[in-house]
Amino acid sequence: MLRAPMILSAIMCSAIASPQQPVTENIAVEMDIVYATIDGRELKLDIAVPRILAAPAPAIVDIQGGAWRRIQNSAEDAKSWAGYGFVGVSIAHRTSDIAVFPAAIHDCKAAIRWLRANAKKYNIDPDRIGVTGFSSGGNLAVLLGTSGGDAFLEGTGSNLDYSSRVQAVVDHFGPTDFMKMNDGQHIVGTIDHFAPDSPESLYLGGPLKDRAELARLANPLTYIDAGDPPTLIAHGEKDRLVPIGQSEILYEALKKAGVLTEFVRVKNADHMYRPYPEGAAVSPGIDELNRMSAAWFLRWLGAPRLKSPKETPPPPAADPSLQTNLYYMLTIDLQGRNAKSYAKGTFWVKCGDHKLASGEIDLNDLSSEAGRTFKSGFTAAGVDFKSCELRWNFSGEIYDSELNDKFPLMMMQSAKYDDQVEGVGFHFQINPDGTPDIQKKVYMRSRGPEE
Repeated sequence: MLRAPMILSAIMCSAIASPQQPVTENIAVEMDIVYATIDGRELKLDIAVPRILAAPAPAIVDIQGGAWRRIQNSAEDAKSWAGYGFVGVSIAHRTSDIAVFPAAIHDCKAAIRWLRANAKKYNIDPDRIGVTGFSSGGNLAVLLGTSGGDAFLEGTGSNLDYSSRVQAVVDHFGPTDFMKMNDGQHIVGTIDHFAPDSPESLYLGGPLKDRAELARLANPLTYIDAGDPPTLIAHGEKDRLVPIGQSEILYEALKKAGVLTEFVRVKNADHMYRPYPEGAAVSPGIDELNRMSAAWFLRWLGAPRLKSPKETPPPPAADPSLQTNLYYMLTIDLQGRNAKSYAKGTFWVKCGDHKLASGEIDLNDLSSEAGRTFKSGFTAAGVDFKSCELRWNFSGEIYDSELNDKFPLMMMQSAKYDDQVEGVGFHFQINPDGTPDIQKKVYMRSRGPEE
């Protein structure tokens, strides 16, 4: 899945100090919890709960971007929110190749209802739920905020006795008016959103111009009223995929309706807050946006109550006698299989709170099979793999000389461990049309690799 670096999306008012993360490792993480089953398909979320909560805490629901097409739940994102004392939640929804609009928003609302139905189990205050997302996830986050109580978008399923309303929203560069996505495209490299294969057309199930009424129903603007929750917006001034005008329209509409809102224009930032032009200083940077995000939710949802250090249960102790040998492997398949193409970045492998391995990746000559493969072995000592799940990531950039294009990528995956697992990693393929195809890999001793 193509992802930006994890962005805890919000903007801080000047009256709120930048918060520090009060929780580091003492967090309970549960992964791939099924929150709904629709047409035989299981919809999953990851949840991270600080063990030091003294009372039910606000929950922050993170919806990843990916053009409504490449979406997965991320324990790492959930855990990052838990670091501020919130209950962190990361959800996946049905993608547009499986079910078109309104399936994704139905799923998001089902996840909110599930959280309320299970609030006691996960120490959540059901009256304090915030939601955030970037790109397509931002669209869904704002739609959750503005469409509370709308029957068409609610969907059917379980936990219908519970509300799907949220109490605070943060949106990073999400589309808000599909029929105006081509407006203001003055930056080189933008796409035609009216094309049949545009993300919006695929999301609505046909060419955007032929789906005007459906587009209206998918626009958060359609549902805005004075009762909507406080909404924070941030957008790169030079975004070539979702024009900044989308956030400008949203901001003005919220203000007109009397909704509490603020808007940050991120300087020198393309989509996903990548520098534009290359090497330019993005301001505010992602770290600052993260701190601003936590401060915004603290303001509108309230601060979690935490136990004193004496009351805090210690994290599970490691057993130093345990030894497990594993490896991390990355394979690359580009159009330009030559010395001009490259893949560079970093990786880590974790088991619960334990970081097992990390390192640098620098494949600077992809002309041979060996040159297109990175492999790093390691021994994990003192970790009981039966009590946690493996997680691994790649964060970096791939350059395809044939396409003359760079692909900034951040990917995280997870898998249940058994004693036949000998390695984990990814296979990255760049197709002739420039679309990335990223496959999760789990290498088994007896069965070979699994995707």
